[in-house]
Amino acid sequence: MTKREIDCEQALRQILEYVDRELGEAEHEAMHRHLQTCKSCFSRMEFERLLKGKVRELGDEQATESMSERVRSLLKDY
Repeated sequence: MTKREIDCEQALRQILEYVDRELGEAEHEAMHRHLQTCKSCFSRMEFERLLKGKVRELGDEQATESMSERVRSLLKDY
């Protein structure tokens, strides 16, 4: 069986599923191999993983009004 290889564009589309362990076995392995050789994608994956961890730590904490405004401001462009 030939190992499936992915490029950076594919890796970036799958980073969140990889971090959440939602990829199938073949996709997970292809992503893992890519991250072992691509520092850029690995850095992005680490950022997403750390961000999710920080958000999880916050739990039910309420954001300050200034933080809420900042997030709304950032999201309005999307």
